[in-house]
Amino acid sequence: MMTLGEGHKEGITPGEEQITSDIEHTLKLATEYALSSIRSDGHWCGELRSNVTITAEYIFLRHALGLDLRTDNAAYCRYILSQQNCDGSWGLAPEYPGDVSTTTEAYLALKLLGTSPDMPAMQQARAFVLKAGGAEKVRVFTRIFLATFGLFPWDAVPQLPVELILLPSSCPINMYTLASWARGTIAPLLIICHHQPVYALPEDYLDELWLDPTDKNVPYGSSLRDLLSQGDITGLAFSVVDNLLYYLNGLRSVPLLRSYARRKCIQWILERQEPTGDWAGIFPPMHASIYAFVLEGYELDDPPVRLGIQALENFAWEDEKGKRIQACVSPVWDTALMSIGLCDAMSPDKQILQQAITWIRNRQLLKPCGDWRIYRPKLAPGGFSFEYENSHYPDVDDTAAIILAQLKQDPQSVASDSVIAAATWILGMQNPDGGWAAFDVENDKLFLNKIPFSDMDSLCDTSCADITGRILEAFGLMMKRELKRPVLSPMLRHACIRGITYLASTQESNGAWFGRWGCNYIYGTSHALCGLAYYMEDDKRVSGLVAPALQWLKSKQNDDGGWGEPLLSYRTPGTQLQQQSTPSQTAWALMGLLAHLPLTDPAIERGIRWLICSQQPEKGNGASWPEAPNKMMDFFPIFNRARPATVPTDKVVPLRYWDDLDYLRRLCHDFTFRFDDVLDASKLDAALARLTEIGNWGQLGARLRLNDQNRLEYHIPAEYTKARPAYNFTTNEYGLRISEHALGKQLPKAGQDQSVLSPSPAVFAPIVRHPDSPRKLADWIYTDRPQLHIHVSVFQDATLVTVSYVHTLFDAIARTTFFKAWIAVLRGREDEVPPFIPFEHDPLRTLGTEAPVKPYSNFGRALSGLSLVIFGLRYLWELLWYQKEEEHPIRLPRRCVERLKESARKELAAMSPDNEAKAPFLSEGDVVMAWWVRTIITALNPAPNRTIMVMNVFNVWALLEEWFPTGGAGFIGNAFFYSYTLLVASQVIQDASLAYVASKNRKALMEHRTKEQVQALTSMQRASFTRTPPVVGDANLLFMACTNQHKARYFELDFSAAVVAPGVPLSERPHALGRPSYINDIETCQGYPTRNVVRIIGKDAAGDYWLLFKTRPGAWAAIHRQLVALLELDEQK
Repeated sequence: MMTLGEGHKEGITPGEEQITSDIEHTLKLATEYALSSIRSDGHWCGELRSNVTITAEYIFLRHALGLDLRTDNAAYCRYILSQQNCDGSWGLAPEYPGDVSTTTEAYLALKLLGTSPDMPAMQQARAFVLKAGGAEKVRVFTRIFLATFGLFPWDAVPQLPVELILLPSSCPINMYTLASWARGTIAPLLIICHHQPVYALPEDYLDELWLDPTDKNVPYGSSLRDLLSQGDITGLAFSVVDNLLYYLNGLRSVPLLRSYARRKCIQWILERQEPTGDWAGIFPPMHASIYAFVLEGYELDDPPVRLGIQALENFAWEDEKGKRIQACVSPVWDTALMSIGLCDAMSPDKQILQQAITWIRNRQLLKPCGDWRIYRPKLAPGGFSFEYENSHYPDVDDTAAIILAQLKQDPQSVASDSVIAAATWILGMQNPDGGWAAFDVENDKLFLNKIPFSDMDSLCDTSCADITGRILEAFGLMMKRELKRPVLSPMLRHACIRGITYLASTQESNGAWFGRWGCNYIYGTSHALCGLAYYMEDDKRVSGLVAPALQWLKSKQNDDGGWGEPLLSYRTPGTQLQQQSTPSQTAWALMGLLAHLPLTDPAIERGIRWLICSQQPEKGNGASWPEAPNKMMDFFPIFNRARPATVPTDKVVPLRYWDDLDYLRRLCHDFTFRFDDVLDASKLDAALARLTEIGNWGQLGARLRLNDQNRLEYHIPAEYTKARPAYNFTTNEYGLRISEHALGKQLPKAGQDQSVLSPSPAVFAPIVRHPDSPRKLADWIYTDRPQLHIHVSVFQDATLVTVSYVHTLFDAIARTTFFKAWIAVLRGREDEVPPFIPFEHDPLRTLGTEAPVKPYSNFGRALSGLSLVIFGLRYLWELLWYQKEEEHPIRLPRRCVERLKESARKELAAMSPDNEAKAPFLSEGDVVMAWWVRTIITALNPAPNRTIMVMNVFNVWALLEEWFPTGGAGFIGNAFFYSYTLLVASQVIQDASLAYVASKNRKALMEHRTKEQVQALTSMQRASFTRTPPVVGDANLLFMACTNQHKARYFELDFSAAVVAPGVPLSERPHALGRPSYINDIETCQGYPTRNVVRIIGKDAAGDYWLLFKTRPGAWAAIHRQLVALLELDEQK
């Protein structure tokens, strides 16, 4: 791991000064958080996450032993349900598809906890299991758990004779040829399978998960005939032995031998129990060993059982998601890595670092015990384990990390007894292939994975690149610190040469390395690169290994600058998949790159920028990086995910007809006001809370649900509580000026310089929305969250207020209605809050149901049949060909708008030289929209004869005012429809006439914005299969869309009642106290392609218009050139 201090800070160039400053500030915040989260005795320990089987199996154990579960029943259920995938399943890992065994275990656990099988989540789980082939498809370990409850026949479980414990270590197959984690689990399983216990549940307790519950004696592997035909001789041999053991009753017919084997097995297990009750520090052997002792006659109060249960309970972790059991705890690992991080960040708190290193050193395992000694009896101990207590299973990876931590904290420790003992032990654990494994040496009998009870291929602990890379790094740093031990130094060099040979033999053809203990190719490649960095000059092979690895890492960098790789890459080895960037994987990638490349390398700079911008303040001190949430739901249609249970007291109301449209479901917004003032977040919260108590405004807290007819409905709570609030309200206080924040300083503001393009609104997500803010419809309908999530980010001189919502809630005008009502309460003017039109009242419910008085004016040009198919295919082709769209905000200065409007007026006058009075009226909005059309068409440069269809949005409140109570003043919903302007590309590009475009648009708007035309349009929309508006023009048309939100008057909203102090002096800005200076609107589209779109956000206090352009990336250079030319012309004038 290279540090800025070691490799890059000296001789820094002026161009690097800014990013260096941002890095130092980011590290300062991260250090503050790290120091605030340390345990009282000087160590760190975070949560170790796993799938739900660990918690489910703990519930099985407690039920089997008759232990009470009522106290934590709800917490366990809440956690298990929170991990359910959208298709009703549970998976082995976050990005993995559903797994029938994991789902069956979760289902049984929930049922034991009292969850009704009729609950939607259970119904979805049951459907998944049956679709996957039923409970008969579960793996061997799940069969054993089900068999202990009488839900699976023991005859359908492979034979595990206890006599296996008696086989000597010299035998090709014995306990010690199994990986440590398998060894510790199989020993108690031998006892369990001998007793074949049945803690009886009703015989039909899980029959609903079977395709044929009358025949449960299903085979657990391929038949002998199939194995023979497949040529699987090893699998065939093991299956023959298993069948033979079955006919010999598992060797139970030799009672004296069986009795002796049981005693030896229990003795073996007892010898490995820690004083704290743990076995190997991991859940599976601890869980199984408790079963084994109870079956052998031990009471619950006997020390091995009592301590074992307590040790499991020590693995519990509880938070807002619920309660679960960790598979392990990781204090030594966490403390070692945190110490390395703090040293690399040059933390000034030397005392805490010394305390952490001392805490680690005190856990070095120096007694001659441990299974590793079976095959290395003369090797001196010196390793470290992962957990608090695990004296029998130190691991090489932890030990190497601790060497690094000690050397970075104190270079002189290279000669310490602790480092020398650790390095000597690692040297003795090197495999013949030159690599290192985690716990054992020469544990590479891969044929053992053919044993019938090994259906997860996890019985061996072989060499791996990530551990080998870390050891090369540790040994390289030792030799760099001028180790002067005449005996040890040559041994280190020789071991490193062999380690490099191993890495050379395992490098993928594309340059990457597989990562065994971290996900996955990014992790393996990073650690290999960090290790190889110390040998570039001494070993000529290294440069040939490093170059393709660096190139591979760079090729996997995401567009946002970060790196991400899903766990699915383990499922298809050799296939490197990309996903959204994550902090850990970005950090790993940067570690590998920084070990070989300068800080100024573009890939490194972009990666660092991503980490800087994605850092989030913590509730305590400092800041950290939240890992990405579970993305599993994106693999399946959202309607398959389990829905929350209906609360009986909720009022259920279907969404209004024009709110529940498919394209509105797919659009979610994070709408942000930037204030150049410091606002009191508590006042904002209190005012909003009061608003929800006025009249029917509390309906804003309705929960979105998807019913069985795939229609959305509101579930309105009878009352709001802390557990079920009317809205979510979160805050972040940054403790610095917005210009001092790496991302905040890039956020546009009044008078924004347009000589360079401003970043996309989505870039600012880390500072404008909370990590738990909803992003898509599924985040609402499959949780009990309210519709609104308010997030307030407070700086020393600015405040960002964000409202996150799905478009089904309201349109732009109704959004302003909400803000005005909130502000009225904030100002103490509750009398100005209009009556809320209840959701059950739909003013537009009959719109489009009656036969239109006259047809829609564009009816003859509406695409249908073959022309619509051709258009769809062409549009899809363009989406696939250009793939991504890119969005940027544009500030169009007031003087430019005035000049454009004057130019358009003169052009209109020239069109009607005889009667200037007949020239049609043009608003500023018409001119701004026309400039956008001309600019983007010029940039896209379509064929001259291509039809351009511009879809404009307008609101019908004023048009249908009599339909709305109080003129629609308290209407929260959607009431917008469309006008279509048809143009020809040549007339836009060649004539370059603003007046032509603006007048055509004004004419279309006036023609379509009538009651008769709206009725005709909505009639067509109702008649369409997907209730989407028509597409008009021809099959070759270029689709464009414009929504002019200027009438929403966002920049005129006055939040001054919440202002604590101005952030920018009023004399230095155009906007009044408490008025927004900029609006950032992140629009997230789920499966609804939008391109060539402009959102005219509005006109600010300076008279400047703000627009959001979205189009393909290749057009932006031309768009920006036109904008700069416009600005330069304005300056000349």
